[in-house]
Amino acid sequence: MAGIVEIKRLVKRYKGNVLALKGIDLEIYRDEFFVLMGPSGCGKSTLLKTIAGILDYDDGELYINGKDMKNVPAYKRDISLMLENYALFPHMNVFDNVAFGLRMLDKDEEEIKKDVMETLALLELKGLEKRFPNEISGGQRQRVALARALVIRPSVLLLDEPLSHIDYRLQRRFASLLKDIHRQISGTAFILTTHDQHHGLSLADRMAIMNSGLIEQVGHPEEIYNEPHTLFSARFVGEVNTFMGEIQEVGADSVWVKTDIGYLKSRKPNAADNLVGRRVGYIIRPEKIKISKTGENAENSVKCIFEYLNYFGHYVEAIFRAPHNVRIKSTIPTYNLPNFKVEDEYWLSWSANDARTIIKPSVVEGVDIEDLIYGR
Repeated sequence: MAGIVEIKRLVKRYKGNVLALKGIDLEIYRDEFFVLMGPSGCGKSTLLKTIAGILDYDDGELYINGKDMKNVPAYKRDISLMLENYALFPHMNVFDNVAFGLRMLDKDEEEIKKDVMETLALLELKGLEKRFPNEISGGQRQRVALARALVIRPSVLLLDEPLSHIDYRLQRRFASLLKDIHRQISGTAFILTTHDQHHGLSLADRMAIMNSGLIEQVGHPEEIYNEPHTLFSARFVGEVNTFMGEIQEVGADSVWVKTDIGYLKSRKPNAADNLVGRRVGYIIRPEKIKISKTGENAENSVKCIFEYLNYFGHYVEAIFRAPHNVRIKSTIPTYNLPNFKVEDEYWLSWSANDARTIIKPSVVEGVDIEDLIYGR
């Protein structure tokens, strides 16, 4: 299946020869909700604005609907961009803001009225047509900006950090609205940028993890969460316990890793050559860890001291101190919370099949696995 957006070896430089995009390869499909996720400065907004035509690229190829976009201006790309700050026209009412793109396309006024009113209804804005941006709420302004981007029915809808500047309740509502609209509209690919893992995991059909102008991994959210290719991907998507280690023994489908908290077993990494002696990151997700007072017959068990709880409403994060002052976190549903006692001993255990041994710290050259784990 050919992508609606095809990117090949894309390079973008800023002044001073600063490389913002370092040879990006990416394919995004029609009707897909695709999320670009990464820390601030990773290049995700630069990539989005390059697709939009706001920024030019220095090398590589960019295709939308199979057409080469080199030197094609933004208004001829069959895309819409919803900016982070909404960029509504303060001197125009809601109707005229939404109708702006259609008028630029020289549509008939009767057709404009029909399309605008349908889109306002879709976004629960009916009745606000004559109000100005300063007369509506922040959440309503956000939906007006989305309506303006959607009304022209683009092949690609670009959403630059749309959930950044609103409170938690509005974030949840707007994220649900985006998913609902995406299901209702046929033929449009949604491409959204975010640095928030919760937004990325919940919205994406597929996602790309970006780091320093490169893509660490592309895949379905559950694939990246459960099978990260690099330590950077593992640590950026979801909570994770990470231990520095060295592979000591290799079995048919398992490896044993020497760490500061003991010898730990995990599934064998895909890169199966010359594993013994390799420095690696050993990871286990907090929800995979079982807690007991007496220890279980598990493939991995560590005796720890309970320190404190972090309360998050429907679950808690229990923090334990392992040998060599290594901290381990475990997540527990609130309804199933044991009566922990500070400084008491507990056994933490998990299956080798739930753990991962990761060899590659990052796709970025020169990143040391130890520096990534300990944040140096």
